[in-house]
Amino acid sequence: MPNGFPLGRRCCEAADGTQRQVGRGRWALVEPLVLAGLASSSRHGYELAQVIEEMTGGTLAVDLGGLYRTLRRLEAEGLVTSEWEDTEAGPQRRRYTITADGVAVLQHWRGHLAASRDLFARAVDAIDAALPQDEQ
Repeated sequence: MPNGFPLGRRCCEAADGTQRQVGRGRWALVEPLVLAGLASSSRHGYELAQVIEEMTGGTLAVDLGGLYRTLRRLEAEGLVTSEWEDTEAGPQRRRYTITADGVAVLQHWRGHLAASRDLFARAVDAIDAALPQDEQ
């Protein structure tokens, strides 16, 4: 597998060089999307969930509970920081910001996902070549 990460495993090395294990399926994409959503601007969780849904064209609607668990894990790993934001109306909210280590992991994710995209494109091409033209 490109970059040494098998399909279905979360990508990327921790800051200490160890492999970071993560979820499968759509949830495997939450981490890079969270980091991408924070790369352009610090955000609170609900806003980040909306940005992720926009980035995926509505394909991935993030569960807020899962998103906050992911944010807490990323903060524990030093990939994001958070601070309480005072608001004039409504309750306080945490605002999350990506760290330099988070940007490095996001760059690694980009390489991993690009390699996966190429692999999937080759697989689709192989399937197209194998199927009769009228079955595609």
